Amino acid sequence: MKGNFRNELKTVLKVAPLEYFLKFFTSIVIRGILLVIPILFSYVIDCVTDKKFDEAILFIVVSIAITLVYRMFEGFNQMAYYKLYNRLFSYYNKLALTKTVDNSLFSLSRFTSSSYSNIVIADVDIISGFFTAGVIRVVQIIEFIVIYTYFLSLDFYIFVSAVAISLVMLFIAIRSGNKVQVLNEKRKTSLDEMGSSAFDFFVSIKEIKSYHIFNEVSKLTNKSVDKYLKDNRNYNVKFNFDNHMFLYVFEAFRLLTVLYGIILVKEGHFAVGTLLIIYNYYQKIIDNFNTILTINVEYRNLAVSLNRFYKLVEYSKNNKKGLIVDKNHIKGNIELKNILYGFRDNPTLNKASVNIPENSITILSGRDEAAQNGIFDLLLKLNRQHEGTIKIGDIDIDEIDDSSYYNIISSVRRQTAFFDVSIKDNFTMINGDFNRVQFICREIGLEEKILKLPKGYDTVLTDNTPISQSTKKLIVIARLLLKESRILLIDDIINALDEEHETKVLNVLEKMKNDHTIVIISNSKDIQKRADKIFDVSDKVIKSM
Repeated sequence: MKGNFRNELKTVLKVAPLEYFLKFFTSIVIRGILLVIPILFSYVIDCVTDKKFDEAILFIVVSIAITLVYRMFEGFNQMAYYKLYNRLFSYYNKLALTKTVDNSLFSLSRFTSSSYSNIVIADVDIISGFFTAGVIRVVQIIEFIVIYTYFLSLDFYIFVSAVAISLVMLFIAIRSGNKVQVLNEKRKTSLDEMGSSAFDFFVSIKEIKSYHIFNEVSKLTNKSVDKYLKDNRNYNVKFNFDNHMFLYVFEAFRLLTVLYGIILVKEGHFAVGTLLIIYNYYQKIIDNFNTILTINVEYRNLAVSLNRFYKLVEYSKNNKKGLIVDKNHIKGNIELKNILYGFRDNPTLNKASVNIPENSITILSGRDEAAQNGIFDLLLKLNRQHEGTIKIGDIDIDEIDDSSYYNIISSVRRQTAFFDVSIKDNFTMINGDFNRVQFICREIGLEEKILKLPKGYDTVLTDNTPISQSTKKLIVIARLLLKESRILLIDDIINALDEEHETKVLNVLEKMKNDHTIVIISNSKDIQKRADKIFDVSDKVIKSM
């Protein structure tokens, strides 16, 4: 288990100490009441047997009152459960999202979209659920001790047989659990593969229709579904078969113990009502052992989920505190020196160097798109180089604290991405000054397009929003301009605009270059005319033009 269990336990106790206390307290109360109720009923039976009807009625009245308290605390216990679960789920989900940001693109490429969503939702649910249910598990272990102590007070042989069968069944359950864990790991892997296959089917629907290859592609999807169903069946059959066999053995021993108790009642060793306590307490042993079987499986599920979760965590970079830099005071020159980036045996950049002057428009041209995008990824700290240094304003970017670094630099990429909120919210989450938003939109000719939409700036951006690709590109460009970072990185997106809007965007950038360093990827001659410096990025190196 990549996440050490003890350390993880310490973590969750620190994350939710009050929630753990409330859950433990309410659990102790309700489990204690469940132990007391059979004793009260045994007194009722003994009183009725001895014709002490008034005392029997009194015990019934007391039982009614205790049952009312039990039901009240059951409600409190459920509330405590969800308070604790929600606290833990929120913690692990936020940690997963934070570590996603801290991962490089190369590290994240190891996850499919399906496996990633399973980690941040399904695996976080399993982890949170295990440590939430852990409270009642501890209380049930205490309950075991109380029951065995009571059996010892009744009869030594009843005590020994109960402990012996519990230990033997526990040993067998643990051994059997190894097989269950293997089957569960296969089931989860198959689930990821099935999810990825379904996602691929969805995103490829245009190709499936245009090439008329539904039957061929659906065979691949159906194959992954069949594999998951097989692995899921094997896991559940094994788990449920083991569970029923263990419970049968306990049921048999319960009845044998009651039979032995009848003999002891006949010989006058204890009252008839004690048989009721034995029968009920053995039921609690059965229920608790069923829980232990669940713990065994849950722990193994936890091991799988923690291993998957910590794959996301372990490759994230250590965000140690660095230099706090004011974007308004740092120099905007960029230096990449002897950069070796990509695979060592086939690098994307091979000992590449470039000096980009501040307060300028610099164009990265050439046929090597991978190298051009690699430069952007390195400058955005999305990936790391094997060798060489990258400096902004004569400061190594690794020495700059991320929080201030991402105020210094921002980018717009060819692949547009929005949040499923209104156009206005997409802008104001970057710059809260709506007057500034409107000004930028007017400057690049975007506002007239937005106002033509039925809801204008309040139009919600989704995959189905009826706006053109050109408008989407203008929106992402406007977001970049609103960020007003010292350094602006612009992918090959401007020349995708029509001539009118391309000119307007370039005019705005020319105004901004007086106090911004602007780097654009483009092979467009019209855009290159606006450049102060042009570099050719080809054959894994960078050359001045």
